[in-house]
Amino acid sequence: MTPGAAAARPTPGARAWPAGTPPGWRSLVLGGLVLAAVLSTRWVRLNISPSVPLGLYRLAPVQTPLVRGTLVVLPVPTSVHGVWSRWVPLLKPVAAVAGDEVCIWGETLWIHGDNYGPVWREAHGQPLPHLDGCVPVGEGEVFLASPAPNSLDSRYFSTVRIDDLTAQAFPVLTWHEAEGIPHGSRAALSHRPGPSDPGTAPR
Repeated sequence: MTPGAAAARPTPGARAWPAGTPPGWRSLVLGGLVLAAVLSTRWVRLNISPSVPLGLYRLAPVQTPLVRGTLVVLPVPTSVHGVWSRWVPLLKPVAAVAGDEVCIWGETLWIHGDNYGPVWREAHGQPLPHLDGCVPVGEGEVFLASPAPNSLDSRYFSTVRIDDLTAQAFPVLTWHEAEGIPHGSRAALSHRPGPSDPGTAPR
């Protein structure tokens, strides 16, 4: 992808409609978002975001200390309300904990030497908030990130206070594997992202 070609860059956490997409299919996907919001309660979460395996998750109070790979629920940060609906909280894995350092090198997020994919600078012609350089994770904080393409996570809104997390999530029934994160009971375990090509646009 050519740097600066904003129109061709997908929005993190969302997908552009391909040319010729039937209106009925669009309505189906939008209906799925509404269904996810309706079926998600304080005890269960229906996830339709591809940054973690699709499916049903049981929610429980956050248990500290959190370890890398733990799935948690976070209210959508104000800085990214224009990218993702504030009514559908984010479900993301913990990628770094207190004492760790995460870095943006060459517009790519790196954690513990692993490539977590690109950091987009803009979407739909609008600038996106994002990190630059290296950021330490402080006490009482975590860094949320998924190696799945196009993930809307801490690379755009920085570290998160553990006190701001609303739940910990455990997979009950999942049916689609996110890149680098297996579906099923292993989805909540620590993971390492697979290799990725920094020059390949998110799917």
